[in-house]
Amino acid sequence: EEVVKEPEKKQSVLKRLTQPITRTTISEKKFEELFWDLEVVLMESNVAVEVIEKIKEDLKQHLTTTPIRRGKVTEEIMKSLKQSLKDILSIDSFDLIAKIETKKPYVICFVGINGSGKTTSIAKFAKKLLNENLTCVLAAADTFRAAAIDQLQKHADALGVKLIKQDYGSDPAAVAFDAVQHAKAKHIDAVLIDTAGRLHS
Repeated sequence: EEVVKEPEKKQSVLKRLTQPITRTTISEKKFEELFWDLEVVLMESNVAVEVIEKIKEDLKQHLTTTPIRRGKVTEEIMKSLKQSLKDILSIDSFDLIAKIETKKPYVICFVGINGSGKTTSIAKFAKKLLNENLTCVLAAADTFRAAAIDQLQKHADALGVKLIKQDYGSDPAAVAFDAVQHAKAKHIDAVLIDTAGRLHS
């Protein structure tokens, strides 16, 4: 660590004597050594390489170029991590209903890890479309999870919308294709595709 004395500001002699202020910066070499442990943990947790690189670059920029007040290093690291994650997860908002009205059929594929609520979200979104006077068809492309098709069928029946499905173990892409073809033939506004839960890896 390199210790850098903060430029003196106008203050009383007593304050200068009793409250000396020093700051610290971390060398790039030291940073690489320190970050390696975090990098391994992120990789083992299946975090995307692009995300790891973003976190690394942001932290490196923050910790190796800016002197940090001693005792505040952990706080600054957390601050940088939070900002990196905010940047990664933030997207520009847009009006999805307006987008759906620009193309028929508008295909939306729901993806996510197991138990994240894809099937339930499809039902909620289908209801939203119906409230906006738009038509939709559901595609049961989760042909892996037991009872996934039955669960989506119950939602479709409750909403009064068509569900395109095949048997468990069948090709999910074929189910999605059939749903899109059905929507084209019937001039339906949107196709909502359910998928099996999985990790991005």
